[in-house]
Amino acid sequence: MADKNKLNYWERRAVWLEQQQHNKGDKHVDVLIKAFIQAQQYLIGESNHMYQRYLTKSGLTENEVNQILNTSISPEQLVALQQMAKSVKDRTVKLQVQTYLDGLAVKERITKVELLRAKSYVVAKQLADAQLRESEPYYIDVMQDAYNHASAEAIIGQTQKDFNVYQGDTVPEINQEHGSIDFVSQTGKTIHTLDLVPDKPVKSFKEMGVQYAKHALNEPWAGANYSQRIWKHTDELSKSLQTLFTAKQMSGMSEHEMAQTLMKQFATSAYQARRLIRTESAYMSGQARLKSWQDHNVDEYSLVAVLDFRTSNICRHMDGKVFKVADAKVAGKDGTYPPFHPFCRTIAVAHMTNAKTGGYRTARDPITDKTMRIPADATYQQWEAILIKKHGEAEVTAAEKKV
Repeated sequence: MADKNKLNYWERRAVWLEQQQHNKGDKHVDVLIKAFIQAQQYLIGESNHMYQRYLTKSGLTENEVNQILNTSISPEQLVALQQMAKSVKDRTVKLQVQTYLDGLAVKERITKVELLRAKSYVVAKQLADAQLRESEPYYIDVMQDAYNHASAEAIIGQTQKDFNVYQGDTVPEINQEHGSIDFVSQTGKTIHTLDLVPDKPVKSFKEMGVQYAKHALNEPWAGANYSQRIWKHTDELSKSLQTLFTAKQMSGMSEHEMAQTLMKQFATSAYQARRLIRTESAYMSGQARLKSWQDHNVDEYSLVAVLDFRTSNICRHMDGKVFKVADAKVAGKDGTYPPFHPFCRTIAVAHMTNAKTGGYRTARDPITDKTMRIPADATYQQWEAILIKKHGEAEVTAAEKKV
């Protein structure tokens, strides 16, 4: 996360929100990883059963393995496969699975290897179903949190701008008793009080949030929406699994080698799912912020990148830049709004032109692991220049390579 000490109050709040969403994302990822592990264990078990029952004899030729794998399955095995497919709830995924199984059912005979490949397909689609089922409520929650935060950010930031309240010298505090926000100085003195009048009843806001979130979920960005990306990744998993279950592959692999290969395939797909969750949640959160800023007449936003050596080149370049809310565009390196890439950690914060910051802030020196004092408006590139001046370019370059 960004160094909280280097930021003004609302930038720190934005970082805090991003951290909270990251923590929620961890729980969401954990649920899906368990689903991947269960799917992996199931398919390895089915593969092991095939090896132990039919392929235990060493030195089988590809032709002999082919003969074994092409023997017919029993009607009971097909019924069990169809029962397995009933766990899928998403309508689109369910239709895909049913179409696949209907294609099998019309055949005069179904072979053992076809059954194993069919189980691979159904397992992959079960994972797609789990991701779709778990993702929608998570993304809606992410967007509602982001919208709430951005609304408060806009109201308070506008007040700081109107009354020339220094962000670095005051902290907004909620006064629940009087329904107001007090801007309190470092000495404890209230500089200004803002009475709060809700824009909309809470019930109306929540409904609006859900509707907007569902709309955003279905809107494509970078060529696809989140469900299409899930289908793409699980289709790729299905194809890679099915290519393993052939006479050529199984005659050339031991039971242990097959299990290891299956584990690698599932690990790759689980990583893709994790990357998708992180990137999609960053996108959804960002879109909710934009919606809130538009609703509260915020004109500009600034970008805050993380001051460490893991930050991408594009985010280093974008740090501190200010853009019009009306011009916000998510388009990777060609865009003006995060996420700029998978696992992007850059966040956008409402920019209030006259809400002064001034002075200095602290940031971490990654070489000494101590804090350092830098100008309050220093960007990533200026922070890096300070490090080079302090330690020399060679030492900074060497430290970057260690990350």
